[in-house]
Amino acid sequence: MEERGSMLLLRHASAGQRLSSPDVDRFRRLDESGRSVARQLVWALADREITKIVSSPLPRCVETVVPLAESRGLAVEQHWELGPDASLDDLLTLLVDLPDTTLACTHREGFEKLLGWDAPCEKGAVWVMERSGSELVPTLYLEPPSVVRTGQRQAV
Repeated sequence: MEERGSMLLLRHASAGQRLSSPDVDRFRRLDESGRSVARQLVWALADREITKIVSSPLPRCVETVVPLAESRGLAVEQHWELGPDASLDDLLTLLVDLPDTTLACTHREGFEKLLGWDAPCEKGAVWVMERSGSELVPTLYLEPPSVVRTGQRQAV
């Protein structure tokens, strides 16, 4: 029987609009909404075992995971393979080598390379990736904390 485990793949939280050029955009930081989601991830993922946190080195990714890392006494390891310009091969090589119970923060481009352009990947959302041998399979999509709906009610 093959051993199975899972890891969490997180898209960075809101960082406003893209800036004029890729060189300038690299320095974009979380906006107010993004900082709020980053703080909310602490409780939204409280029931998940996370023993390692890795991130794209771009500020919007690092800032997304810092509150979670601090709450668990973990360091944030930065890996260029999680950046928006990394190849699918480099991204996969990193992810399959990471231990189970890792949370990895990346960009829309990383999700599109791994899951296809039509897979949901809202800012601040998480995919649970099931590990089967050397393959990672998306098994559960967790909406960002700010859009989790507990039931919509309207005043009458």
